[in-house]
Amino acid sequence: MFVKKSVISIIFLTLILSWQHTSVTAVAHKNEEALYLWANDLSREPEDPPYLSLHYRLRKTYFDLAPHTNHSIVFLGDSMTDEGDWPKLFPDSAVENRGVGGDTTLGVLNRLDQVIALQPSQIFLMIGTNDLCFGRPIPNIMKNYRQILNRLHSELPDTKIDIQSVLPFNDTLFPSRALRTNSNIKQLNVEINKMAQAYNYPYIDLAPVFSGPNGRLPANYTIDGLHLNDAGYLLWRDQIKNLIVGE
Repeated sequence: MFVKKSVISIIFLTLILSWQHTSVTAVAHKNEEALYLWANDLSREPEDPPYLSLHYRLRKTYFDLAPHTNHSIVFLGDSMTDEGDWPKLFPDSAVENRGVGGDTTLGVLNRLDQVIALQPSQIFLMIGTNDLCFGRPIPNIMKNYRQILNRLHSELPDTKIDIQSVLPFNDTLFPSRALRTNSNIKQLNVEINKMAQAYNYPYIDLAPVFSGPNGRLPANYTIDGLHLNDAGYLLWRDQIKNLIVGE
């Protein structure tokens, strides 16, 4: 049923992309937000949680259908991970990008079976910023985070799990929303660090190198104040390259 609904969504998305090349492009752009919200609700059930966006469903279906490599290195997270070209950043390693733009701790939980099925040699996990954006309090985020780590710990005992801090953002370029502030991101990272220690997983604190003097993400590392540019991904790579299994 999920695949069937997602196929319908893919067909509709194709129609939208084709529509942008017609004479009604201006109308489509004028109503872009309304059109996106309508498309995002395609085949959504009333009980579906907010993280089940159109992009989430398409990515999850892609992960089911696309060829993949077992015992690979998995990058797991939200758009920060999703937009990284990890095979290019680590050309000598078998890498799987399991990032989904807009994802949350609940979203990762919902698709963790796909990751576990890969039997990865290593997982780099970064998740939590969108939870704050959706107004989820830090204790609730950490409850979900614990469930993620519980499953990884019990079902992937031989996998190296690297827990990465959530990155700051630049609120002069990208507006703060709900609970997503750099102050709350700092507090969330404190809690993530504690939990990583509780599971004896390495904690990679990326925040310092991605923070300017004012605690914001420097403009030279971002395309919009939140998401990274090429320089940002190169900096990220340099922080973890010596931790890659087999390199």
